[in-house]
Amino acid sequence: MSVSHPLLKILKASLLDLHNEGGKILDTNPRLIPMCRTLEDIFRLGLQTHHRHWFTKPDYWNVLSKLGEKAGPGLYHIIKFVKGNAKTDTDQGRGRLFIRACLLKKDLVTLVKKLREDNPFLQMWYDSSTSILNNDILSEILLSLLAEVQNIPFSLYLKNASFLDETWEMGEYRDYELVPCDVLGVHLQLINSHLVVTDIDPESVAGEDDKVSVGDVMDELYTESLKGAKRGKVRDLFQMYKGMPVYVSFVKARFPDGQMYRPISSLLRLLAIDISQVNGPQTIPTSGPIRKPAHALLPEEEEDEIPVHGPDGKAEYTVVYRGLYHLKQDGRVDRIHDSIENVICNSEQKKEVVKLQTSETGIEVRRLSTNEVLLNHSYTEISACGRRTDMLLYFGYIAGETTCNLAKDFTCFVFESNDASEAKIILCSIAQGFERTHWFL
Repeated sequence: MSVSHPLLKILKASLLDLHNEGGKILDTNPRLIPMCRTLEDIFRLGLQTHHRHWFTKPDYWNVLSKLGEKAGPGLYHIIKFVKGNAKTDTDQGRGRLFIRACLLKKDLVTLVKKLREDNPFLQMWYDSSTSILNNDILSEILLSLLAEVQNIPFSLYLKNASFLDETWEMGEYRDYELVPCDVLGVHLQLINSHLVVTDIDPESVAGEDDKVSVGDVMDELYTESLKGAKRGKVRDLFQMYKGMPVYVSFVKARFPDGQMYRPISSLLRLLAIDISQVNGPQTIPTSGPIRKPAHALLPEEEEDEIPVHGPDGKAEYTVVYRGLYHLKQDGRVDRIHDSIENVICNSEQKKEVVKLQTSETGIEVRRLSTNEVLLNHSYTEISACGRRTDMLLYFGYIAGETTCNLAKDFTCFVFESNDASEAKIILCSIAQGFERTHWFL
């Protein structure tokens, strides 16, 4: 009689489906979910119930996380990563993130081998009469199947984890690099630990090019998780990085084909929002004026229209060119801080009054006295712009010798304005241009 198990047959069928896909397996692949569910069922099957803690029984994450350093360096770092992740609140969510990380890092075979080698551990946590893991033959079959898993090119985005507590289904996740601004232009409401966009100012940075839509969930700001964000966290982060490009991530309410992401649909129903109207950056009809909750207020959220470009698509400013600082291969935005200090402390660099002009395609800097062109950079060459919070009159932008993704030699060009508000406007003008080229989905 052949020895097998229904879960192993399901896992084998799921693997065959994924093999037949060809190419990378992304988060949104519908065939990924059955395999993940089956792996979860296998790790849960036969868990000993006598290890109950008060009124709860252990889930597989409680067990696997106890392997610790015995799991070896690869698995140990995955366990550490999951424990430190702020986007999962339950053992189920942590277990699912652990499985996804093991798929991405190709560590499932190692995991099962470590469990098989530690017989006392297996006997403590898994019933030998029902568990696949604690059965010599079935676990060997499982290992052979997981060896096939190693050959599947998974391309999973582990940042996309905020809904794993409740579902294996992954929504579409987008990262944006937005221009430096005082007002992002989104209205947020906290519901079930998620910050849901309830309104978008159409003329704002967030409203440009339909980047953000009503119903989207703001998941990260400056790489900080916003799940369960405490009152004031968004405001504090925005203030901390004031004057810098805005790095923000969203879980989209809809997939590219227009289908709603079901966990977000549930949140919108709790907010009494008509799901049929969630299809773009629009305002949700309410019984009264929309007021932003305290935790969602951003600094200086007031009428502050910044005239970036004129009707001809150009803007011109008279400023002082303070000089340049070579950065070699490092074109990161955080290099602006020390570049400004190095330039203004360098007495050998001469000040020049210039006209700085921003257009739809790039930046041109000319001497005021002779109209000679000093600098000319297209937005595709610019990697960052910004200023120091303790020297608001000074600002700069970083450009490479060619397109940013190919550049090997970056330089920061530093300027001084007579007015801090004008410096902010100039930065917005520069960033608005290169952001159109560099924000990524």
